[in-house]
Amino acid sequence: MSEFGDDLKRLLAERGMSLHQAARLAHYDVSYLSRVVNGRKPGSRELAAALDKVLDTGGELAALAEASARQPSADAELIELARKADVSDLGSGTLELLDLAVGRMCRDYPAADSAELSARAMKHLHYVTRLLEGRTTLAQHRDLLVIAGWLAALLACTRYDEGKAGTAETARLMTRQFATQAGHGELIAWSFEIAAYFALVEGRYRDTVALSEAGMEHSGTTSAAVQLTLQAARGYARMGDTQAREALSAGRAVLARLSAPEHPDHHFVFDHGKYEFYVATILTWLGDDETAREHADEVMRQCETAGGWPMRLGMTLLDMAVLAGRRGDLDEAVSHGTAALRLPRKSAQLLPRAAELRDELADRYPGERLVTEYAATLAG
Repeated sequence: MSEFGDDLKRLLAERGMSLHQAARLAHYDVSYLSRVVNGRKPGSRELAAALDKVLDTGGELAALAEASARQPSADAELIELARKADVSDLGSGTLELLDLAVGRMCRDYPAADSAELSARAMKHLHYVTRLLEGRTTLAQHRDLLVIAGWLAALLACTRYDEGKAGTAETARLMTRQFATQAGHGELIAWSFEIAAYFALVEGRYRDTVALSEAGMEHSGTTSAAVQLTLQAARGYARMGDTQAREALSAGRAVLARLSAPEHPDHHFVFDHGKYEFYVATILTWLGDDETAREHADEVMRQCETAGGWPMRLGMTLLDMAVLAGRRGDLDEAVSHGTAALRLPRKSAQLLPRAAELRDELADRYPGERLVTEYAATLAG
């Protein structure tokens, strides 16, 4: 529109003709012609023909009006793009239902069978990736990427608990990919935390610290930030480094800024009870036995009150077994260790930690029958 108006303005100036004169000679209202010159109205074919005659342009304006008529306006193009961006094949409520389903699975993680939960997560991930291939709005596409990222993160954890480290790592990398595409900082942070956890279980303690610190760059003030800070503390504690205490304090400071979670059983939500659990283990590794036992007792109380948390309970039983063995109570050590092995839901950490307990008891109490019986229970 402005191109036609600019050319008309130029032609009027070249011929020394005012807008009023041109309007009178072409038999058009001057106010209408003014809007055309200023680009607020398009130049029609009829107006162009009349003005070409008045200004003796040889059809220049008519050609310009014809070309403009064949092209949609910039506004029309933008409107069409906006319409296409808003086209979606997702049914009403689909994203909400997916959010609810994924949240339920993440809350099931502490107690559900890992193989069964893996199957559910994989089924939903297949479904979400199919939706990503369809028509969605930009907002819906991002929401689906985030949902896929949480599913991949959950799958990484369940596969690792099953002993399938290779597929667990693939799922973790998928988490990072989905999170990066969605621009979701907390999910990116969780992908680092999962890697740090793998490193901890596998005895790569320096990697645990490095990965945790790398994840903190993305975490903000979130549950992931607390988890990463305490994961770093566990790595330091495993190396006998007192920086573990500083990391514990840093994690508590971040946790204090978070509101109490609606669903504390959600695997990717850090609840205040989990802090006690981490403290008990970290202090056990650091050799602060009396304080560690106080925290372990609190975790046991919480587990009894909640009536669940089998994985948290199992690891705390092993902490208490180690502490009992150190103070000379072999009966209690073996009792706690055996109870941990009999729990139906086990984390990937449990068996390596149980093997450490076996070795520590064997060193402290060589030839004792209870130690042999515990070793047999572990092997079975």
